Amino acid sequence: MSTPKFGQILLQRGYVTPDQLRTARDLNRENPRMSISEILISMNITPEINILSALAERMGLPLIEGNIFISDSDIIKLVPERIARKHNIIPIKIEKGRLVLAVRDPTNMEIELDVKTSSGKEVAYNLATEAAIKDAIEKYYVNITAQKIAEDVESEAEESDKPQNSEIDARVDSAPIVKLLNTLVEQAYLRNASDIHIEPFKDYVVVRMRLDGDLIEYMKITPATHRSLITRIKILSNMNIAEKRIPLDGRFDYTVDSNVVDIRVSTLPTAYGEKAVLRLLGTALGKDVGLAELGMTPENVQKFEHICDAPNGVVLVTGPTGSGKSTTLYTVLQRLNKPSVNITTIEDPIEKRVVGINQVQVNEKAGLTFAAGLRSILRQDPDVVMIGEVRDFETAEITMRASITGHLVLSTLHTNDSCATIARLIDMGVAPYLVAAAVNGILAQRLVKKLCPKCKRLEPLSAEQRKILGDPTLTSSYVPVGCSSCNFTGYSGRFAVHEVLLLDSELRAMITRGASTEELRAYAEKTGMEFMDQNVRKRIRAGETSLEEYVRIIFTMA
Repeated sequence: MSTPKFGQILLQRGYVTPDQLRTARDLNRENPRMSISEILISMNITPEINILSALAERMGLPLIEGNIFISDSDIIKLVPERIARKHNIIPIKIEKGRLVLAVRDPTNMEIELDVKTSSGKEVAYNLATEAAIKDAIEKYYVNITAQKIAEDVESEAEESDKPQNSEIDARVDSAPIVKLLNTLVEQAYLRNASDIHIEPFKDYVVVRMRLDGDLIEYMKITPATHRSLITRIKILSNMNIAEKRIPLDGRFDYTVDSNVVDIRVSTLPTAYGEKAVLRLLGTALGKDVGLAELGMTPENVQKFEHICDAPNGVVLVTGPTGSGKSTTLYTVLQRLNKPSVNITTIEDPIEKRVVGINQVQVNEKAGLTFAAGLRSILRQDPDVVMIGEVRDFETAEITMRASITGHLVLSTLHTNDSCATIARLIDMGVAPYLVAAAVNGILAQRLVKKLCPKCKRLEPLSAEQRKILGDPTLTSSYVPVGCSSCNFTGYSGRFAVHEVLLLDSELRAMITRGASTEELRAYAEKTGMEFMDQNVRKRIRAGETSLEEYVRIIFTMA
């Protein structure tokens, strides 16, 4: 049986009408350099994936739907990057001695000629969309480039006549080491990583990136390259390059795609050299977003904005380290930042520089603590004060008294939930009546991993799982699977879940008379407050996150 023609397949599948196909053929005769498939795609008659699906059937070629995954990164080295970009192709595997390429246009004869010349191999084709191939080129060739740069740094170190242990070395300012650090920062930014970890061991150094809360290995470098890289980081961060015996802190800015990324640097001496962690604050804090974009439900947005719009009082954001408290506070500050409002912050460290806000860096060696800085700030006629963290009784008491004297004070506290925050303040030594009078409301939050929309799978819940969730009406939920889009983790991105405790007159009276955390929680539940576990269950029902994330969140709260 003969294979149906390309046009017949398109018509049979209902991808095009006879008139549309006729128009495409007429245009093809006028401009033979453009294939019929390219014309149909450019005219937006049918999606690209439909054209490729029909072409795959016509030519008997496999079709890659979705993102391209390459298991052996060494395959990339067989085709130079300039050829891959020229033809929009990428090598994906070796099969039966032939180099398999992901291509969009298999009729382009130049592809086979260029690839055979560069690789010395016969070629075969898989079809893929233009966007998927471009994404794969950006992802895989950049990794190869980073490794090549690291190898160049190593070659320079071996060829250098100077002692390798000398930290003030000409190669630190050489192009390869500069390119290596630039590549690491740019890749971390493009992947939305929050941190870069550079960790030395006996024979090698691992570079990892934290994506969605999990560390993913990015590359390995040699100890010689590590020494130059650490020195480069220290120079940029204004740190003492000769000091390797004690932990050091610094920061520098880096511009990616016209966005300034604020990078906080911390080094730590280990058995095999200095470990460095670079925190990219610009990836989350550099974007002006609203509370809804952070994951807050409309009801919680309304309640929290009502708290923050008060002319005075204390607003507390609570949660463990890495739960997004700073991002939430900066979002509130951006909302309050107006020419008519004087805002001053005291932070350790300043995590984002904001135009129009007076920001003070804590310097305990010089005597500028949170408490001392707060006292001085209150003499500067502020309308809004943001304190990075309430750490001790002195800071807590000044915070409470500042709110009573007419200031809106924002701060963070490390507690498990909103109701437990009251007990924490009282344990610090703040009088219950002062807590009741000063605090407007408390926002507790956690970060939850978001299921990858491309590979998540719906599965029924067992009786035991429904019992864990505490919701018998929930009979099924989505589970993480893993695909090339999410680095085979099953998750892609994170969002925050919240609970907002609004202090009304009855709650203030309960705090003043010494009510327990359980009594406060019972009252909040009675008045309709949505707790964090309920918020996560709502997100599970919506298919946004999984049961395992619910268990993780509830465990940390317990």
